[in-house]
Amino acid sequence: MKCRLVLFLVLLGISPVFGQTLQSAGGNRNDFPDPMAPKDPNAPKPVSNGKSGRAALDDSTKQIYGPQTMSYSLEEDVLNGRGVKKSVDTSLHLFHRYLFQERSGFLTAHLGNEGTAVRTIFIKKPDQIGTQMGYNAYMPYAFATDEVKYYQTKSPYSDVEYYLGAGGQTRLNFTFARNIDSLWNMGFEIQRQVSDKFLTDQKYKSGNQTLTEQWGVLFQTNFRTRNNRYRLLSHLNYFDMGIQDQGGVQLLNGLDPTTALKYTDNGALFSSAGAQSNDSFLKFHFYHEFIGFKGLQFFQRVDVENRAAKFKDMDFVTNLSNAYYPKNYGTQTDSLYNENQWQSYSHQTGFKGIFRGFTYRTYFKQRYWDLNNPIAGSRRNRLENYVGLFLQQKFNDKIDFTADGEYLLGSDYRLQANFSSPFFQVKASRTSISPSVAQNWTNNAAFRWDQSLTNVSFDELTGSLDFHTKQVYFRPTATIQRISNYVYFDTLATAKQTSEGIGVFRTGFSAGGTFKRFEWSTLVLANTKTGPDVMRMPNLVASANLALNVQYKKLLYMQFGIDVQHQSAYYADAYMPTIQQYHLQDRYEIPAFVQADAYVTLRINRVRLFFKMQNVSQGLLNSNYYTAYLHQAMPRSFGYGVRWLLFD
Repeated sequence: MKCRLVLFLVLLGISPVFGQTLQSAGGNRNDFPDPMAPKDPNAPKPVSNGKSGRAALDDSTKQIYGPQTMSYSLEEDVLNGRGVKKSVDTSLHLFHRYLFQERSGFLTAHLGNEGTAVRTIFIKKPDQIGTQMGYNAYMPYAFATDEVKYYQTKSPYSDVEYYLGAGGQTRLNFTFARNIDSLWNMGFEIQRQVSDKFLTDQKYKSGNQTLTEQWGVLFQTNFRTRNNRYRLLSHLNYFDMGIQDQGGVQLLNGLDPTTALKYTDNGALFSSAGAQSNDSFLKFHFYHEFIGFKGLQFFQRVDVENRAAKFKDMDFVTNLSNAYYPKNYGTQTDSLYNENQWQSYSHQTGFKGIFRGFTYRTYFKQRYWDLNNPIAGSRRNRLENYVGLFLQQKFNDKIDFTADGEYLLGSDYRLQANFSSPFFQVKASRTSISPSVAQNWTNNAAFRWDQSLTNVSFDELTGSLDFHTKQVYFRPTATIQRISNYVYFDTLATAKQTSEGIGVFRTGFSAGGTFKRFEWSTLVLANTKTGPDVMRMPNLVASANLALNVQYKKLLYMQFGIDVQHQSAYYADAYMPTIQQYHLQDRYEIPAFVQADAYVTLRINRVRLFFKMQNVSQGLLNSNYYTAYLHQAMPRSFGYGVRWLLFD
């Protein structure tokens, strides 16, 4: 069945090549939005050049199609009946932030290289209830279901991205979409990401410097009937990654972590290069809705997932003797294997509607998951039944109140309320979630437990204000969290649960604006915590960007800027690749750091480029720093990238 499904969607992806040619729509190729290019009200309108045949077709094609002739929607927009049509981003603002950590606003961390295990800097409430697999270190790099773009295009649309940074941090993205006819669109997106080692091991010395390799492939389609009573959204999502785990910096001959930051030729803890992680999945998602009346609509979702997370260490005996692993539960000492095979099937069926600004949605959902550990020769599975309710009252285009709830019968629940206005926003939520499978059950030669942890509770209250003028905005924020029965991984990377409550208070602001040819933005967050010391976060995180805009004859737009980030000192978590988990460590406090990146970005018509010197402040403001325990940040390096939008 899986093979038939893949073959069917591949054929659908090819079929647009043979689709009919759409009629042209009006527009001008110079209508390419950019904050630095104000429209000229006296600009002459395009006129016919009198050409015919192929020449006329080519000229008209160049003038007609552009960002204004295509749009996309997210599934949430369709589900909530918003009818929102979003435009592709064409600005230079923060275009130079091409790494995942940078795009998250520096609120995530990895192991120094793009493509390595990711964690959030601050604790976040869970987005989903129900039992999850718990192996999430590489999922941020994959295509997310709620972020899949469903396009409507009047011409074939392509988006080509290529980024190359130091350490071989290379990413290539290619997106293509086109309408088969005015009601049906199909497309695909391909992502390739690789990075190289900057810690030496045996393979590095022999010329094999590859650290990470990732593939992502997404096929998507959307269809609606002419009377808009029926709509369908669907996608097939494939992800495959591999990494040669290095374990961090090897401290030999009395070398301490601080001194190691001064060297650029440090050796890897896994010096024999025998450790490797692999994580892959294939997901199928299907959504459709039928609108009988505006106040009574039917919708349904179907999700199927097949995933495998693997780890092996062919030099287990050496790393065990070096106390990297806490214990050997098996009889073999030459190698260590851990593998988990996950399958899940879910369907959600419900009704929704809109009546005079009031929106409702109610549904029933079933989900079955199965986890098999072939190394241990055992498995876990469960059937879960959910009910949910969503209510929204829009008072006008700018003020609304939303309440949302979901209940897993006999176990988890999620409650959330949100009030939004032009001047302030308030969110309150309470979540009770089951511990993940990885937290409850792990079985391999180095880590073994089988426990029944209780549900973790998250209470969160967030508020923000919005002050702005035409040139400046200022948005102070505050977040209060209370967490009960928190599950963490201790200094031996073993899952534990604390019965003591944890309180988190975080306040800060985001601000930005323009002044003549300058534009700036900043984010500052101060964090404090009470309760047991089982959750480590920095007390202060800040980032700022300053850019000078330069325009040359309305053809070339440039930005010269500097990006700065700061993080205070704290005992950042260590990483255990065997189980894909960050865990506590008390050995070394990661020093505070300031990193500055200098960059130049350019836009010529529909092509954007950037050139960037990353960590230019190394050796000036401070030495290099650690992103996690014994994992150094990328040293001073040069990167560049290009993004090209094509509409014909």
